[in-house]
Amino acid sequence: MDKRNPKRVRLESTYNLVTNGLSKGKPLFLYKKLKQERQVHIMCKINGKKLTEIRMERGLSRADLATKIGMSKSSVVKYETGVANPSDKVADKICMILKVNRGEIEIHDVGYNFMDQESKTVHRVRTQKGFHRYSTPEETEKIISTECKVNDEKVKSEIKSAFNLSVGIGNRKKYIQIDPTFVHVPAWQRDTDIAKAMEIAENFKEDKFDPIKGYINANGKLDIADGVHRIIALIIYNKDKKEDEKLKAIIDVLNCNEIEAALTFLGQQSGRKPMTVKDTYRAAIKGNVPEYLEFRDIFTSEKIQITAEKEKIDNPIGTITPSATALRWANRDKENLIKAIKLIKELEWCGSEKNAFTLRNFSTIKKLYANYGDEVKAKLLANCKGAVFYESKVVPVKSNAELYDILSAEIK
Repeated sequence: MDKRNPKRVRLESTYNLVTNGLSKGKPLFLYKKLKQERQVHIMCKINGKKLTEIRMERGLSRADLATKIGMSKSSVVKYETGVANPSDKVADKICMILKVNRGEIEIHDVGYNFMDQESKTVHRVRTQKGFHRYSTPEETEKIISTECKVNDEKVKSEIKSAFNLSVGIGNRKKYIQIDPTFVHVPAWQRDTDIAKAMEIAENFKEDKFDPIKGYINANGKLDIADGVHRIIALIIYNKDKKEDEKLKAIIDVLNCNEIEAALTFLGQQSGRKPMTVKDTYRAAIKGNVPEYLEFRDIFTSEKIQITAEKEKIDNPIGTITPSATALRWANRDKENLIKAIKLIKELEWCGSEKNAFTLRNFSTIKKLYANYGDEVKAKLLANCKGAVFYESKVVPVKSNAELYDILSAEIK
């Protein structure tokens, strides 16, 4: 029986599938029949923010642009907000009207649409025993460092040489080409979906592959600001290639610090794999985004564990997920949110094994205060105190309205 750390064994199993599974005579593509099993769908993805900026610079309204390209105004709205993407023909019309090159408004990501039906072969790998689909930034860093065949000094030397051959655009952009195993993954990055990285490698199209965004960290190493999945995909792609056939990563090296890099990551997600709540929270905290810092301060000061927070609280009294609603309350209705948190603590509902710090409970208590004023606290403490009351009366309730009626009856 393997007595090693289960997480380490799981990571090594995944690593072996990602790397060794692509060797032993198999070509780049782990799944030879993928293209026969489905049609690869390539879309012209538009950078809506950039399109809006250029349209306004040209002095055109959405209605004006719609008329000129022969589409409805609602179509232009969808293009600019990322709800929909135009056909190649319509994209060319837009570029002609705005007098821009296609590359100025188009997003090139991985060359196919992740929203297409998942291939049978990719599904098969995901369901293999021992396959650990998601890797934390630390685990992804291990995958990359294990593949790197040279020491740190050699890496620094290679990066320095790459800078000498770099192409610069203005003061903030510099493009270099390096081995994809020379980069590092900062701890605030998103978790890596290994199966998605495999799919990118499987469907790799060099002309549709955006440069990875990176920055030099405080230790002089090259960290990824945006593009971890593409880095892993390149490593997979190169696995069975001869040295002269391996592709290098094109890195857009930003002239910024780590905080600015985290903010860049938050702003680069149009057309990418959707970010989870945890991904956004981690990057926003590193980027010192005020709304997230305020949210963190409110809940950690009350010993409530934020589910997306890496730092764990000793003996937390409950948990909270940094959802959009919770963040909005923390910033726009801070006083009432804190009042609700403190009342739940005084009611000792947090003594239950069922989490008491839920949006439903916060919302109901806020409404009770709005309708009954300060008498809410005294009445609830007299009639609704204790973990037993919480588990028997509050937890089973299915709706906000039902909970409001139950607690309102106790106040009356």
